[in-house]
Amino acid sequence: MIGDILRKEREKQRMTIEDIENGTSIRASYIEAIEKGEYDKMPGRVYAKGFIKNYANFLKLNGDEIVKQFVAEVSPAVEPVEIEVDKEDGKKTAFSVSGKRIGISDEGFSIGNYLSANAILAAIIAVVVVVGGIFYYTKDSGTEIAKTDVKTQETKPAAQTQTPAAPAQPAAAPNNQVSAAPAPQVDGVNVQATFSDDCWMLVTVDGAVVYEGVINAGQVMDWKGNDNVNFRIGNAGAVDFVMNGQNFGKLGEEGDVVDKTFSK
Repeated sequence: MIGDILRKEREKQRMTIEDIENGTSIRASYIEAIEKGEYDKMPGRVYAKGFIKNYANFLKLNGDEIVKQFVAEVSPAVEPVEIEVDKEDGKKTAFSVSGKRIGISDEGFSIGNYLSANAILAAIIAVVVVVGGIFYYTKDSGTEIAKTDVKTQETKPAAQTQTPAAPAQPAAAPNNQVSAAPAPQVDGVNVQATFSDDCWMLVTVDGAVVYEGVINAGQVMDWKGNDNVNFRIGNAGAVDFVMNGQNFGKLGEEGDVVDKTFSK
């Protein structure tokens, strides 16, 4: 189990869970959940992958390989179905899943309630019909689009009458010039976050925690502080930040855990 690999390596390097938390910005409760294999306690699959990768890299392991093992661990394998025909009479057919025989029929191809030849044949026919329909529809749609474009080009006017440009106004005399108004001063720290994907976040404003949880994709959130606004981001590739009108964009890649403080 991935959790055992990471825990043993942590103990081998004489590190505590608090050491990992301080070094990776991953909460201690999530580190414990990873080591115990309790992935349902994580904010979501994408965060679990990001946390595990960061944890492994911090221990000088191959984070990408550890994530691949994690995916294989949580994704159930597909068990093969084998068909055996009785060679004595050529009628009896046995079916097994992973070597375990689950049904025998004297009527030919059958798996009892588990699978039927008619169902397989119907599924194959349905796939062929759907693929053929998509190809035919796409082909006809492309032809219609081409015809429409040609017709549009034929009916387009040959030229547009341009309106003469207005003469330039003479420049004002130097003594009539007006100096540009100074940019308005922003009071405090105003941070706007736009979410392109689900993201767990811990938000601290002027030293007080004001939000902790998962914010869904498509949301736009605003926070304002007198001195600073601090973020612990569980999926840095999912959030774009703007502070006091200045665009900071994304602070990391998908699954990256990042701490960021915006100060006055």
